[in-house]
Amino acid sequence: MKSADDCQTKLSTEFSVESFPPNPTARPYAGWIPTVNGRLSFRHIGDARRPTESIFANLDIGSNRVIVAYQHRPLSDVLFPRLIHWLYHVSGDFWFTLTAKSNNSPLVADWITGKIHIFKSRADWRGDVDQAVRSSVRQINALRFSVGADVPGQANLAFDRARKLVEERADIEVDFDLDRNGEVYFGYPVFKEEALQRASEEFATSGGHNIRKWVADQCYFFLRDLSHAHQHHEPSSDTILILQDRRDDDVQWRKNIIYSLQYAIIRFKRDPDARSTSRAMGILAYCNSFVACCEAKLKQQFVGFPKFNNDALLLSLQAKAGEISTAEQIISNRQNGELAKVVASRTIVLAFVAILVATVAILIQPRISPQEKDEFALLYRVSTFAAENFFSILGLSVVIVLVTWITTAFNFRVANKRLARSLLEASYVRSQGAIAMFLLSALVVIGCTIWFFWPAMSSLLETAFDLLQLFKEPPK
Repeated sequence: MKSADDCQTKLSTEFSVESFPPNPTARPYAGWIPTVNGRLSFRHIGDARRPTESIFANLDIGSNRVIVAYQHRPLSDVLFPRLIHWLYHVSGDFWFTLTAKSNNSPLVADWITGKIHIFKSRADWRGDVDQAVRSSVRQINALRFSVGADVPGQANLAFDRARKLVEERADIEVDFDLDRNGEVYFGYPVFKEEALQRASEEFATSGGHNIRKWVADQCYFFLRDLSHAHQHHEPSSDTILILQDRRDDDVQWRKNIIYSLQYAIIRFKRDPDARSTSRAMGILAYCNSFVACCEAKLKQQFVGFPKFNNDALLLSLQAKAGEISTAEQIISNRQNGELAKVVASRTIVLAFVAILVATVAILIQPRISPQEKDEFALLYRVSTFAAENFFSILGLSVVIVLVTWITTAFNFRVANKRLARSLLEASYVRSQGAIAMFLLSALVVIGCTIWFFWPAMSSLLETAFDLLQLFKEPPK
């Protein structure tokens, strides 16, 4: 009888990483799922949040790992998809399922083989398929806490039920192999119905598209979302990496991926913000990781790979990130200074208005008896003036507060805008013309204000003159 170690050694030899890559005829498409440390975590496969949350089970059963997952993926990029679906009965919603197993126990497994199935409509997915796959996922997840000896048998049974059901009911099936270093190989999509295949190919051909490549790319995006967290780019940036045609060359498709990553780095580097620069550094780390994977896999064939000065590029990105951060800090300090000025101006105006209104309110009813009227004549006249013009003074206070609020808000908001920069440039470059323009603009604004609001201004002026006249008249 063979020992467990002998069986383990035989299994490791039979399913070793040396059998990769698979035959280009069986797996004509190749790609890479980004992993910065060069070893993809199979434990996290299935856990996806975008574009929707996935339902999955990923269980280590000792001899290997079983994975069952599905996700609703809205792939339509049209505006108002719900309206289009209601009017034309056209939907871009698809349901993707994944059933896969590792080639060995989790500690020594180096690749995962499985199938991805696509359901083209809600009607195809809903019904007994949805509930049955959910049931298999729940059964596998429940075995995580089981201490029974038949855990592998029950897990494989639930896995086989899910695989058999989706194979019978799905519209499209695609085989794949996923290496531990992130390399993934896809087979040709297989349509389960000839009518669907013919209609899809005719529609794609009329638009100049390759329907098989498009379906394979969508399966790659699905597997990538299940295996990879989008840390250095938006989840919607799907086209940074796509599947490549392998043909009979195991080198060119790798070069194409490197070119795509380098292109994304330069594109993010050109954006004038620190976040894009940080993303470029993250993608550069992915690129370096993929180059290392290619070097380890190709060995002698790696000699002809393109060389990039990634160390110098990293220094450039770090310098740009520091420069942008410094510039943003200067702008932030300037804005904080402007905000402090705005707050101080408004506080002073509010304090002045509060004191003015409180003083007027006190003067309206002075504590002066009729017998003391002659003795405190000036105070009595001021009190009478305050009582007669209380609403005018209150209105003037409101106007002062509003003007202060409006002018300070405008100055704060445009302090760093293009208009403000243009005015500053005009005052620096053409100082005389700028002074004349500003003066003329001010005169126009003042003239329009006097013209449209002359009754109110004349009333305020009369009130001010009356107040001055009170202090000029001698006490009676």
